[in-house]
Amino acid sequence: MYSSAWVFPVLIVFGGICTYIKEIRDGKPVAEAPGKEGIESLGVPKAVGAFLILTWLAILILTIILRSTMEYEGSARGLFWFESFYRTGSIIFGGGQVVLPLIINELVQYKESCVTDIKGKEICETVPDYEFWGRFDHPEVNSWMTEAEFLAGLGLAQAMPGPLFNISAYLGALAASKAGVNALVGVACAWFGLFGPGVLVIYGALPFWGTFRKWPVYRRALPGMNSAAVGLIVASVFSLYNKVRSTSPFPDTAVAIGLIGFVLVELYKAPAPAVVVLGGILGLLGTALKLKWVDG
Repeated sequence: MYSSAWVFPVLIVFGGICTYIKEIRDGKPVAEAPGKEGIESLGVPKAVGAFLILTWLAILILTIILRSTMEYEGSARGLFWFESFYRTGSIIFGGGQVVLPLIINELVQYKESCVTDIKGKEICETVPDYEFWGRFDHPEVNSWMTEAEFLAGLGLAQAMPGPLFNISAYLGALAASKAGVNALVGVACAWFGLFGPGVLVIYGALPFWGTFRKWPVYRRALPGMNSAAVGLIVASVFSLYNKVRSTSPFPDTAVAIGLIGFVLVELYKAPAPAVVVLGGILGLLGTALKLKWVDG
C-alpha cells in the first residue's frame, strides 16, 4: 500500500470526481438529501465554526513549519510527536483502520537494502532502519519504535473499549519512554494530536452542514467518495497483513490465527476482545511449538 500522507485525501477527491463526471454525463438528476438530521449546528454560530476551521489549519501549518526547522532532540521531540499525529489526523479519511499504515510509516523509518544473488542480479527490499543497521540503538536509527511494538499496541487497542484512535496513547507513551521522556508527555502529544483535528473540523463544519449536504456537487460526488473510503480500508487490511506476516516468528501460522479470528467475529459474532485474547493464546502456543505449514 502506498502510504504517502497525501494519497488518502487525493483518492477520496478522485473518487468523488469520477462519480460526479459520470452522473453529469449520464444526465442523472441530483439525489435528494435525506430529511432534516437535527445536527445542523448544535447551537454553534457560523462565525465560531469558521474560527474553529481556521484554528485547525493554523495549527497544522504552524507545526509543520516549526518541525522543519528543528532537530529531533530535547524538548523538540514533543513537537515532532504532536505534529506527526496531528498531520495524520488532519488528512485521514475512511475510519480508524485506514490511519494505521500512515501512522506506522511516521513511527518506523525505512531504508532500502540490496544484495546480489549468485547470478549477479541485485535484489532490493525496503526494511526498517533498525534492521538495516542491526540494532535499535544505532546512532543512524531514526525509528521511534519497532514494527512489532506497534502491532502489539494495535492488538491491545482492539481488545479495549473505545475508538481505535486510542492506540495513540500507547504509541505516544512508548515513543516517549524510548526517548527518555516522561510517558505522559508522549501520551498527551499523540492523543491530542490525533483526536484534535477531527474535533475541530467536525464542530467547525456543523454550522455549514445544513447547506453543504444539499449542494449538488457534493451529492453527485458522495457515492464515489464513499467507494474510495471503502477501498482505502481494504488496502489498509492488506498492508497490515504484510506487516504482521513479516514480523511474526511463524508467518504462516500467524495468517491462520488471523483467519480464525476473522471467522469467529464475522460468522459467529464473537466479541472482539475475546478473539484478541484467543489470538494471543494461540500465538503463545505457536511460539512454544514452533508451528509452521508442512508441505505436502
